[in-house]
Amino acid sequence: MRAPFSSPRERLLALGAVVVIAMWALVSGIAWPLLDRLTHLQQQAFVSQQKLSRLRELARRKSAIEHAYQAHAGYRSQDADEPLQSAFLNELEQLAAGSLQMSLRPGRIVRAGSVSRLGVEVDVEATQEALLSFLDRLFTSSSLVELERLQISSSASKESPLSATFVLNKVVIHP
Repeated sequence: MRAPFSSPRERLLALGAVVVIAMWALVSGIAWPLLDRLTHLQQQAFVSQQKLSRLRELARRKSAIEHAYQAHAGYRSQDADEPLQSAFLNELEQLAAGSLQMSLRPGRIVRAGSVSRLGVEVDVEATQEALLSFLDRLFTSSSLVELERLQISSSASKESPLSATFVLNKVVIHP
């Protein structure tokens, strides 16, 4: 009987097979996991660099951000919504200042997170000039006001040729 790997060619083939198996084990057991870990660490470093650059940008713009925060202080309130709606109704009455016939109906208060929308339905009878003047004063005031619905129609009255119904929402930001 012949001994295994007796010829030099068989020994060379066996050695080559052992080398190939060892290389496969080395690559699959060590190299690929190390390469995956390296890729993961590179991605983490990239994300960290992006966060750091954003933080540096915010730190650089700190004074401008604080200034903008102070500039919008008039839109923030710590009060409850009901007193704010009452104040909004008073503000609307002052803006009307006798130039129009106006009736106000408080609407619903919608709060979503730190933002409240105080609704008011307004019925107005006035001339075109008085109505446009009122709307101009309203939208150039320091309050954040959105016009949800506007309906204008003509009326038979000579004193107040226009009749308008609109829904206003005052937006209040709570800290």
